[in-house]
Amino acid sequence: MGLLLSLSLFAGPSLAAPTLAQQIEAIEASHGSEPPEVVARLRPLEAQARALGGDNLRVFLAAWGYAHGMMDQFTVVDAATAELIDLGEREGNAAAMASALALRATVLQLSGRLSVAYDWVNASLPWVEKTQDEPLRYWVFMTAGNLSLATGHLQEGLRSYAAASRSAQAQSNPRRGAQAHMALAPIRLVLHDIDGARADAQQAFRLAESAGSLPLQLAAKLIESLAEEEAGRGPARDQAREQARRLAAQIEPTLAASAAAVNPASGSATWFNTQAEVVQELADLHLSARNFVAAQRYAETALKLARQEGDDDAVAVATISSGLARLGLRQKAPGDQLVNEGLASLEKQGRKVRLLEQLNRYAGLLDALGDAAGALRQSRKALGLEAELVRNDRVSTVLELQRRSSFEQNQRALESLKHDNELQASQLERHRSERRLTLGLALALLIVVLLTVALYRRARKANRTLQAHNAELAYVGLHDRVTGLPNRRALERRARELGNESFIGLGIAINRFSRIMGSLGHAAGDDLLCQVAGRLKSVVEAAGGRLYRMDGLSFGAIVPALGDDAALRGLLDRLLLVMQPVFEVQRQQLAVTLSIGAAEYPRHGAQTSDVAKAIQLAMRQAQGQPGNSAVVFTQGLLADQQDRLQLEARLSQALERGELELFYQAQCDLRTRRLSGFEALLRWRSPDGLIPPDRFIPLAEESGLIVPIGRWVLQQACRQAKVWHDSGLGRPLMAINISPRQFQHPEFMATVREALESAGIDPHFIELEITEGAMMDDAESTIAKMAELRALGLHLAIDDFGTGYSSLAYLKRFPINRLKIDRAFVRDLGQDEGGAAIVQAMIQLSHSLGMTVVAEGVEDAAQEACLRGWQCDVMQGFGYARPVPVADATAFLQKCHGEAGVAA
Repeated sequence: MGLLLSLSLFAGPSLAAPTLAQQIEAIEASHGSEPPEVVARLRPLEAQARALGGDNLRVFLAAWGYAHGMMDQFTVVDAATAELIDLGEREGNAAAMASALALRATVLQLSGRLSVAYDWVNASLPWVEKTQDEPLRYWVFMTAGNLSLATGHLQEGLRSYAAASRSAQAQSNPRRGAQAHMALAPIRLVLHDIDGARADAQQAFRLAESAGSLPLQLAAKLIESLAEEEAGRGPARDQAREQARRLAAQIEPTLAASAAAVNPASGSATWFNTQAEVVQELADLHLSARNFVAAQRYAETALKLARQEGDDDAVAVATISSGLARLGLRQKAPGDQLVNEGLASLEKQGRKVRLLEQLNRYAGLLDALGDAAGALRQSRKALGLEAELVRNDRVSTVLELQRRSSFEQNQRALESLKHDNELQASQLERHRSERRLTLGLALALLIVVLLTVALYRRARKANRTLQAHNAELAYVGLHDRVTGLPNRRALERRARELGNESFIGLGIAINRFSRIMGSLGHAAGDDLLCQVAGRLKSVVEAAGGRLYRMDGLSFGAIVPALGDDAALRGLLDRLLLVMQPVFEVQRQQLAVTLSIGAAEYPRHGAQTSDVAKAIQLAMRQAQGQPGNSAVVFTQGLLADQQDRLQLEARLSQALERGELELFYQAQCDLRTRRLSGFEALLRWRSPDGLIPPDRFIPLAEESGLIVPIGRWVLQQACRQAKVWHDSGLGRPLMAINISPRQFQHPEFMATVREALESAGIDPHFIELEITEGAMMDDAESTIAKMAELRALGLHLAIDDFGTGYSSLAYLKRFPINRLKIDRAFVRDLGQDEGGAAIVQAMIQLSHSLGMTVVAEGVEDAAQEACLRGWQCDVMQGFGYARPVPVADATAFLQKCHGEAGVAA
């Protein structure tokens, strides 16, 4: 999406001196596409704006900074941003703060630094909510929408554009309303909301027609034609295309030229004037949404159209988008080739800002696809290009200031000469006024001296403010906002500074942190992060190292080489030991465990990137172990990782090859010892033999394959339950495990309904088992989804209860029928009195909340007797029946039915 900015948006409706705002609007209305002319015409207004101060100064500084940003003079923009921040803090002016942060985001977007720009515009949103200045709100929300799309946050972009549409409506400004709806339409098209996309395009056309903007009308019809094509409405699509062709013919060459530049007053920001631009926008949006098949289709169409139009820049961008889509489809070789071809074309054209933007897109996609090394290489290229652009910006700004200073000196010399000539003529003609004229000249000279001193002091103050602001930005860029620790960027810089010097790298992950956040909230999570960081920092710094915050759930550390493995193990033990005391957060005590991975440079990698991979492998191995754990990298871990990748590749084809099957384990009513139901358990019978579930199910969960596999399990189990019911062998309850990832998938409810309808099974005989951890990841959302499942008539059970972080307050609110006690608590019944007390308490708690209880892992008569004495409802385990294939389970059901052993 093009930059939807307007200098006139900086002006609000309630200024102290409207005439100044009108002058600025008149300047940008006439010269909005000529930034140098805008700067020249704004310069004489500076003194008036500074004298008036307040919103007048805010409007001037925002327009001044934006015009310089369009000329790539970002140092001047930084100074204007700093002064806006100072104005906002000094006068409590929320509009000034919003203008400063949004201006900074806009200029960063112009320079291709999209991720940083996205953070800045998000920082402006709380400020703009405090003002009723609708033009300013429109500008900020449109900028937030643009940057959300550019960084892959489609839903946030949708919300921001909708807010901009409301602001345009509040202003009764059809041009801005058309722009907002034009921004909404492509997003809805990518999100498969065809009707919404068509409605937005048609509304944009009506508003653009009301505003008399032919370029916006043309853009609206192009989007509408694509929406009709997606909906399969050929005649409507052809009609929209014909209208677009007629509109394109009406646009005069001069109007088309102005529409290609930024002229905010007329609303002619860079809009879609050709079908190629529309198709390219949709390709980029599909890439942001990770819809790689659709992205490839649109990118190839855009490439074809761009070649027909002879637009080298558009050809390069379309080539890159096509390559990124192929990478997303795991076509690495052709994908890399296309991306590199497009990047080389941009570099050859000298389009450095566009090149920086595409490098960041390339790195982001590689990182999302798991290619950390490739992402790091492209990020390094982007950082180098960004540094070059910053240097060029500063050099060009200095040269411009020098040229301007020389011109002003010559101008003052000419004015002085003219003044002297006029003075001599006046002396010849009016001798009697000589004394009075001399006094006037002396007074003028004194004023000039005083003004010079005042301007010098102001310049020094502005320079000091700029230096302080730059230092603050440098600090923010290298430190984490929550903990105050250095961030990932600072760690990478430190690794480069060490050169060939040996060091130990640590990766530290907080286990189950997302569940704690889901239970206690983000504020408590930030408090806990700070406490964990404080404990880790003391240990790391005592070893001569430094702690870093890497991302939301993990820390990193660089420690000087310790000499031997025993010293390294001692450091890891100290890090684990410092976590043992409980943490107190919001008057609650929390136990926190860590998973730590460690590797040494250069022993475990010739490059720092290799060491980073080794750390990740070790940390992932540690996360697979219970509780506090620390793992030092070995070559065996690399071999294990390769085995996991091979197993994942085989698993991705197992469902198609029919290698997956369901076993069924019978459940027993403890009061009557009659069969009460079955639990469906997934098994993988590969050509090499039966693979244990604990090997492939965690891998399926991690890779996302659990979603299609879980859908198959749900369908098969429902169909088998229906077969048993129709055979007249009773109606046992069928329990089906639902994985956390499957439960959180947006299409989960549709999958459940489809499975029930296709099998024709009564939902009252189907029970979905959901793990305790999955419920607590987002408790409020879980409650709503479980209520919807109960409304279908399904039974719900908490699986593996007692192993997570459930809050009793939430347990009471969950609409649950049954609680399953984890086998870890049942195993030691009769041997561990503490464990027995816990099991009794669980049974009593469940009964008091109106739930039945299933005990898992019952293997002997003593355990069964204990559970029956504590009034446990159902048992499951080898003591009653083992998991067996469907034929054996059917035979077992027939036997129980013949013995009247199936509970009603």
